[in-house]
Amino acid sequence: MAETTETKKREIIVGSCEMYMKEFTGEVPELKTREQIMALCVDANRYGHTKGGCTLTYAKETDELVSDDGKLRRTVLKSDSLKAKLGLFGWDGDAVRALEATASTETSTDGKLRITKIGGLSNDDGKTWLVILHHEDKVAGDSWWVFVGKNTAGFELVYSTDDGTKVEPEFSAESIDGEGHLCYYIEEIKGAAAAEGGETQNAG
Repeated sequence: MAETTETKKREIIVGSCEMYMKEFTGEVPELKTREQIMALCVDANRYGHTKGGCTLTYAKETDELVSDDGKLRRTVLKSDSLKAKLGLFGWDGDAVRALEATASTETSTDGKLRITKIGGLSNDDGKTWLVILHHEDKVAGDSWWVFVGKNTAGFELVYSTDDGTKVEPEFSAESIDGEGHLCYYIEEIKGAAAAEGGETQNAG
């Protein structure tokens, strides 16, 4: 029996999320099972731990078309955008290299120093990233935001005596598929049994 508004229980979502990134090669992997999604949420794809939560903003710009006599009106979508902003603890030069397209890293000949070089238009690596934001919730069920994009805000570092230093990238999403979608929101349905041969919505 399909869930209805009367039978479906909506939980309150509480908590932060962790960010994982993998270089985007042009095709989003299959995201039809939890195992496929979690295969991306591994330490090798983690470039820091979230500090201060994460903010996702989906914005739209519209135009209102009006006839000269004001009797006919139509609102049309002109553009839309998705941005994700968060703070990251536990970063290093390799994380900066991944977050900033103009950055590169090298190790000193004695292996004791990591040198990160940042900036310069000609140093833009042009990379785009597949980004997964994983919200873990044992009560309401896990959820994931998946999008393709890059950090477009640079970063700011604050060294303080009373708090840890974090980087705060802001990602701007690009089209994730041929239909122009900007992101996928995938949520776990608590208590749902996996029905073999049942209908599966295509998330990827």
